[in-house]
Amino acid sequence: MASVIECKRTVLPNGLTVLFQPMKHASSMGVGVFLKQGSLAETNSEHGYFHFLEHMLFKDTETRTSKEIAESIERVGGILNGSTGREYTQYYVVAIKDQAELAFEILSDMLFRPLFRKEDIKTEKGVIMEEMRSYEDAPDDFVYDYYFRNIFGKSPYGRDIIGTKKSVTGVSEKSIRSFFEKHYFPKNMVISVSGNFTWEKILDLTNKYFSFENPKGKHPTELIIPAPKKHYSKHLERRKIEQFHIMLGVNGNKRDYRTVTVTQLISTILGGGMASRLFQNIREKEGLCYSIYSFPSYYKTTGLFSISSATSKEKAARCVELILKELESIAKNGFSKSELADAKSNQMGSIAIGYELPENRMNNIGLQEIYYGKYFSLEDRMKSIKSVTLEEINETAKQLFDLKKVHLSCVGDMSESQFSKIPVQFGG
Repeated sequence: MASVIECKRTVLPNGLTVLFQPMKHASSMGVGVFLKQGSLAETNSEHGYFHFLEHMLFKDTETRTSKEIAESIERVGGILNGSTGREYTQYYVVAIKDQAELAFEILSDMLFRPLFRKEDIKTEKGVIMEEMRSYEDAPDDFVYDYYFRNIFGKSPYGRDIIGTKKSVTGVSEKSIRSFFEKHYFPKNMVISVSGNFTWEKILDLTNKYFSFENPKGKHPTELIIPAPKKHYSKHLERRKIEQFHIMLGVNGNKRDYRTVTVTQLISTILGGGMASRLFQNIREKEGLCYSIYSFPSYYKTTGLFSISSATSKEKAARCVELILKELESIAKNGFSKSELADAKSNQMGSIAIGYELPENRMNNIGLQEIYYGKYFSLEDRMKSIKSVTLEEINETAKQLFDLKKVHLSCVGDMSESQFSKIPVQFGG
């Protein structure tokens, strides 16, 4: 394997954390700014504000209109985007490496010079309302939020990131600016860069465009939401649609480097692709669905392991029955040596392929900083995967797939009496 590629790290005098991983010969680059907070840091009266603010930072600034921001990046074939999560918010540019200064300048302008004009706020309320309607009209999107609401209840984890109609329409120029000033300042940010540059160039650009002072007395608030109670129960949203959408959740683990490594291997074997157990046994052998897959979700204090599928209402009970049988079999009998070996090679190959893209490296080092406070190299990650034993993965699977802790949220055209026959038992 190639020699370890170092991740450079420093903290500027204003508290901004700067990360850089060089990629020799790469013609593109990724520049991302991570805010160390997401929707979990909202109060009840601020529900949806991080998402609303993400939209607003693409609007007019002191030096550019929103159209000029978009044109400046698209003119050079680049991508400018943002995303809001529960524990962090991100803004990033992917472009040809010759446009590094433009990327830094645009991100700096957006994050530190927004205008928050009343007309832009009004416009964006309409945009976000349409976004809400698009989720409501797309059952595969809606079922995911519905699932989180049901399993996490009134905990901040159970709130929709986008907010509610009431909270969004209540946003004002004063409230959004106050929220912005509360959270957006250098000490609360990480800038992450990957591409064919020198460390000196990255430091020069960062000092030039991100040397803003923190507001007086402002310090990042390390907000750790206590692990929420999970509600192991059944929920049905009745809709007259053709497919029946299933979200089945079992116990999960908080984000820990080793746990993530092991759980990703479990998900690969169970529902990570066309060779997975769920795909082969439920789609290929039984023909019960078109798609079925599993995925873990990790947070600082909690986690979920989820299985998603869409089928007909006539086949839904059988589909859930077979999913539960698969989980029961794994908890009882574990995985085989060959399954673990194949999952390891799958994960190592996937990580290596993704590692070729500057955008992926930018994301990787940024998220490692936020969640672990340290850097694990490609070599570290490969060694960690290789070191997972059959005993370790089977013990973790047994802990995850406790069938007394199963949650089911579904969307489809089914009566309550039909839904009650879907074979999920709750013992805790």
